[in-house]
Amino acid sequence: MSAHPDPDCEALAETLGPSPVAPGSLPPPPPVRAARLLAALDGAGTRLDALLERWLPRELNPLAQLGPAANAMLALATLSGVLLLIWYSASVQLAWRSLADLGPRSLGGLVRSVHRYSSDLVMLLVLAHAGRTFFARKFADARWLAWVSGIALLGLVWFIGWSGYWLVWDQRAQLLALDSIRALDVLPVFGEPMLRLFTSDRTVPSLLFFVVFFLHLALPLGIAGGLALHLARLSRSQLLPDWRLSAWLTGAVLAAALAYPATNAAVAHMAVKPVRFTMDWWYLWPLAITARLSGGGIWLAALLTTAGLVTVPWWLARRRPRPVFQATVNIARCFSCTLCSHDCPFGAITMVPRTDGKPFPSQAQIDPARCIGCGVCAGACDTQGIGLAWFDAQQVTRELEAFVAAEAARGAPPALAFVCAQSDGGWELFDRVAWARRLPGYAVRPIPCAGWIEPKLVERLIGKGVAAVLIVGCGSSEAFCKEGNTWLPARLGGTREPAFRPTRADPRKVAHVNYDPLRPHLLTEAAARLRAQAPAPARPAGRPLAPWAAGLVVTVVLLAALLAASDAPFRNPAPAEAEFVFTFRAYGEWISGAAAALPDPAHDTRPVHMRTAQPARRNRTPVVVRIEVDGRAEERVFQPKGFKSDGASVGEMRVPLTPGAHQVSVSVATRREAGAPARTWSAEVRALPGRLTVLTLEAGGGFQLEP
Repeated sequence: MSAHPDPDCEALAETLGPSPVAPGSLPPPPPVRAARLLAALDGAGTRLDALLERWLPRELNPLAQLGPAANAMLALATLSGVLLLIWYSASVQLAWRSLADLGPRSLGGLVRSVHRYSSDLVMLLVLAHAGRTFFARKFADARWLAWVSGIALLGLVWFIGWSGYWLVWDQRAQLLALDSIRALDVLPVFGEPMLRLFTSDRTVPSLLFFVVFFLHLALPLGIAGGLALHLARLSRSQLLPDWRLSAWLTGAVLAAALAYPATNAAVAHMAVKPVRFTMDWWYLWPLAITARLSGGGIWLAALLTTAGLVTVPWWLARRRPRPVFQATVNIARCFSCTLCSHDCPFGAITMVPRTDGKPFPSQAQIDPARCIGCGVCAGACDTQGIGLAWFDAQQVTRELEAFVAAEAARGAPPALAFVCAQSDGGWELFDRVAWARRLPGYAVRPIPCAGWIEPKLVERLIGKGVAAVLIVGCGSSEAFCKEGNTWLPARLGGTREPAFRPTRADPRKVAHVNYDPLRPHLLTEAAARLRAQAPAPARPAGRPLAPWAAGLVVTVVLLAALLAASDAPFRNPAPAEAEFVFTFRAYGEWISGAAAALPDPAHDTRPVHMRTAQPARRNRTPVVVRIEVDGRAEERVFQPKGFKSDGASVGEMRVPLTPGAHQVSVSVATRREAGAPARTWSAEVRALPGRLTVLTLEAGGGFQLEP
């Protein structure tokens, strides 16, 4: 078996010269701040992966496919939502009854429950996906677009769920409608304050309810565009998980729908203050905050939270010059094989027309907006024409060959262990001492990613006399470099180019092992067997029920977390005292201004059609509202609406009441002056705890005490 380099490719490349970038430069600075904390949290996720995958294959590990699993549940929520339209009536008067009349385990009730729980599962999976992405530090440098678009998608999914609960029109919908309208009234969207219309059932606008219904149906279309942007910088994006995982999650949702059907809260009565009920914390958690804030406070809290999340790639990630961490191309060594462009996980490499006149159709080119510096391209290049300047493959190869040759000459052929630095949270956190203890007898060398290893490097090292080459990949399903652990075993197995050639090196001297942090002894044992070239022990007979049992346990835990937050107790933080509410729309009196003065006709040079008197400027007087309760009076002045102060005065006044009977009188005057004409109302009202006594007045109508 020959171990000489391949003369048709490698020798030719050597004659073309070294990389133009001086090798041996320092490693790049860490990509993010707080790297140690994030690495510890990411390590916890890796340990959970390892625990689940003792019994479940990675294809069925939901933590390994959080994004695709969320897409599958989103499809289920969309389908069940469309089917629910068969029973649902999109009307503020009929919405609650149309859902309440569904039997909890009837076909319509089952569809309604599936729609709710699949929507909740979408939020759970999206939050878990965002958390794992954050802990894995996959938001820095070229990944900022995926992070920002992901946060936008998270907000869109939440808002669709928020609007969906409005459509039930129960007490949950009542509170979120009040909080939403209070926030909207701060913006110059409506000509008049809308919140006053939500003080009684009669005045709730049906048109606004239909607008919310339309948004709930139309906004899911925006998720498709958001996903396209979110996945734009991935070469091989996976939209949906393995069909078995999709079926498993769908079955879990059906089980939840049958065991714990979704139900309405009490019907919404705008004059009744909800106190206690259960609510879906996956979507309605803002109710615990917004009830304590003003409309402006709601916007401030929302903007600060959104800004903090969206700008994570700028305030938590470090600003690193691209040349210090991104891949570079030595065009002189590029032979247009295109393998690097095929293997790049992020589509950062394209083949462009040749610029150096050599007889090859194209050359590799790096897109700096996409490259994250993973080094997978280096493992795809037989001629070492592309790779990381700070971890130059040519220099590393020379150093390793010299080391192996020197040790072999002493009669002690070394064993080499290439360990993915991401197994320890990144290059800056890599603990050589700890890895030396895990791999006794091996010279440990950290590498950027397992995919950085080129099969020909292994062949050359074995040819120089190395005793064993062990390549340790990270065990996380949220691998920082994404596909390194996929391409390396394929290359070593000969199913992907550049392939390891068993005719040129003994395959028994090389192995690839993913590190299991829960069972480090497995790595130590595998390393010892590789050095001794001992066969791997026979795998114990599989336990056919183990995956089913593991799947059942995971399902129970998943459903427990889902349902615990989906129907959890909630207490309205707003005070439950009785109130008298007066809401009105009234016009003040006209105030006529003087007509504009005309110039002397003898000197008026304007066209004839413009020589008319200008109309007098007209606006209205403010409206004065006075409320007297048991002899205690309160008075407020409401200015007219409109740019020219020529519209109606619109407003609302609230007076707290103690339970019992009260004598209440209301007067609405059209001028501030004493003795101005006023419309009055007086009656005895009986206040009840947690209820509003609502009096309305509309322009052109009379006072009306709402039921």
